[in-house]
Amino acid sequence: MEQYNSPSTSSSFPTSSSSSSSHRETAPTPPQTPQHVMKKRRRRDASHTTLDPSTMPQYLHQRIPSLSLTFLFLSCLLAILLPVVSAAPPCVRFADYDSINQMFIDGGPGTKVFLCPSKLYRLSGTIVFTAADQELATYGYPTGSERAILRVEGKQTSTVIQGDCRRCARVGVRSLIIDGNRKKLGRIKNMDDAAGLVILGGNEGQSVKNCWIKNPRGFTALHIREGDKLQCTGAMIDKNEIGPVGEEYDPDLDGEDPETSPLGRPLADGLSIACRDSFVRDNTFYDNTDASIVIYCSPGTLVLANHITARSLSSMAGILLVDQTPFDGDYSGVMVKQNIIDAASRSIRVGIGIGSTVWSDDTETILKGGTILNNGLKGRYMGYGIAAAGLEGFKVKGNWDEAQHQGQKSARCFDEPVNPDPMPFLYNLETIKESEFQDGFKDHDFQYVVCIDGLYDKSNPPKHDLPPLPHDLDNEESKKEIVPPQKIDKANTEKKDTATSDDGANEEEEEDRSPDIVEPSKDGFSTGSEVMDDILTHSQQRMLEAIDHLHRRVDILASNVEKSDKDKNKKKSKVVGESLDPAISTHLEKLQRRVEHLETSQKNLLESAIAMRSSIQSWDQEMATIGEWQYDILLDVRHKLDLHSSHSDAESGYVRPLGDESEEAGMVNEINSPRVDHTHPSINRDNIRDLSNKQRLSQTDRKNGWNGSLGWWLKVILLQGIIGIGLWLLRGWWKGRRVHGKIL
Repeated sequence: MEQYNSPSTSSSFPTSSSSSSSHRETAPTPPQTPQHVMKKRRRRDASHTTLDPSTMPQYLHQRIPSLSLTFLFLSCLLAILLPVVSAAPPCVRFADYDSINQMFIDGGPGTKVFLCPSKLYRLSGTIVFTAADQELATYGYPTGSERAILRVEGKQTSTVIQGDCRRCARVGVRSLIIDGNRKKLGRIKNMDDAAGLVILGGNEGQSVKNCWIKNPRGFTALHIREGDKLQCTGAMIDKNEIGPVGEEYDPDLDGEDPETSPLGRPLADGLSIACRDSFVRDNTFYDNTDASIVIYCSPGTLVLANHITARSLSSMAGILLVDQTPFDGDYSGVMVKQNIIDAASRSIRVGIGIGSTVWSDDTETILKGGTILNNGLKGRYMGYGIAAAGLEGFKVKGNWDEAQHQGQKSARCFDEPVNPDPMPFLYNLETIKESEFQDGFKDHDFQYVVCIDGLYDKSNPPKHDLPPLPHDLDNEESKKEIVPPQKIDKANTEKKDTATSDDGANEEEEEDRSPDIVEPSKDGFSTGSEVMDDILTHSQQRMLEAIDHLHRRVDILASNVEKSDKDKNKKKSKVVGESLDPAISTHLEKLQRRVEHLETSQKNLLESAIAMRSSIQSWDQEMATIGEWQYDILLDVRHKLDLHSSHSDAESGYVRPLGDESEEAGMVNEINSPRVDHTHPSINRDNIRDLSNKQRLSQTDRKNGWNGSLGWWLKVILLQGIIGIGLWLLRGWWKGRRVHGKIL
């Protein structure tokens, strides 16, 4: 035992104090076994070996700083990639114009607001761009029915999107359905307030792509302004569908002049552009009652491969180059090329109008420059094809005509001069200088040639096999330009029905395949659901089309029946019944059954709509009850948290003034009481849903925008600082251990 109780223990620690040594001398030493003493020596030897710098490998001294630097680099990389990975913004599900405007204001330049596919947004005001490179689009940029819908609901609102500010360079509108809701809200009566449905311009590089713009309440669907200093340039209008736009002029409702109608201006343009070096291409215009494209000078602009059709509403013109403002009649570099103008089912009074005389009695204004190349005229109801007057330096070449030109002078035409009958190519050579025109133009004095009216009536209804519109096709079908399956099935059914008819009946059936569209009831449907109202309106329209189709067939058959002198006193219906071919009678019976089937289907749809309306109303009531219940719970929790925090202040030493004991007792009773309404006077319970939606939108914007990313960066920087301080402290501690080991 004595050989293990040597004074080496005290000699091994020369730095020990005298008090410690005296304490060890006075304290009784417990008996120790040899095994216990050997374990202590092993631990002491092991500690000496670990702390001895001479025994530590050299590579370990170099590895610890490199590990800290590697860890710091990885944390920085993670901080950079984390916001990028979570940067994919979801679409905005609930929004009005004010919340979207706030997103653009908070986001600043480059902000993109994505709306949810197939979602309807009811707007009571105008969405306004506020900075450069901003964009409003449907999430994923769809091109079919999945596009988000912006619909006007404000009674005095005529503009949905406006981006003509001085800072609005390169703003964009993409993949949206923009509905001015003219059929429901009517026209804007004040002409000064009847602005365009979408207004851009006054800057560079703005664009509207893959949108469907319809039913504007003002004078145009899409307006590209020139700007206060004529600074607009490089606008892009590409692959849009614009129509229907405006209403036909009715003298009984609108008076003698449509411009001074008490109900507001009935006619409207599709596109009004006054912007230099712009592009208008691959767009579809239909049923634009004024003019589909109006070019206000716009030097250097290209209008290429657009398709203009009159389907159910007549048009004043297809493309117009008639205005001297705002570039003082300068059309230099303007090229109108390879556009198709089709008067398919309604009249287009002028296909392409060049010069102020086409639109007025102004014979003094001269327009300079401009090229009209390789445009096509089609349709059975075309008025004047290309009319030109008051030009200098224009070139009109390679345009072709396959249309039937017709029309009659209306009461709005001037007495002098007397305009010629509608023709393919017309110009007033006396007013044209230094210009090139293709062969086939006829020289005649004219003014205001758009005053003619179409010749069709009930005895000569519009007949044309109309192609499907872009919004009728799916995304894949629109790329391939094929007819939808429903159209193919309908065509096949009609071919089978007419297979047993004679050749004359076949020809008449082909002509009558697209009957005149009869307007539905003005009263409309009010099931409580706009979707069901649209379905019922469409069903009613189809039924009326079938009835009108049957009516015209009977008239045609009656006109072809040979009348004999002996049967003059007989009724017309009896003669028709005796002279009809059995196959035609069978066809009429089929049409009658189809009409009955449509009536039954409409009745069933109406009953289903009523049932759906009641279900939606009950569901809406339940959701409102749930929302109020959740709101009450949140208020209770918030109030109790406030009481709990005040109670914690009291425990921390806060002394209440005298007289507050009763108040504190009341608070305790409120904590233990059942649910109590603690609504703040500044909160309107009726608008709680709007408040919650706006709060959700603002939170989403902060998460997706730079404001939200700033919070991420602050958190990441704070985390990096904590990690760096920890590493620095660890390194200092390790250096201290090394020094202590050297001392030992």
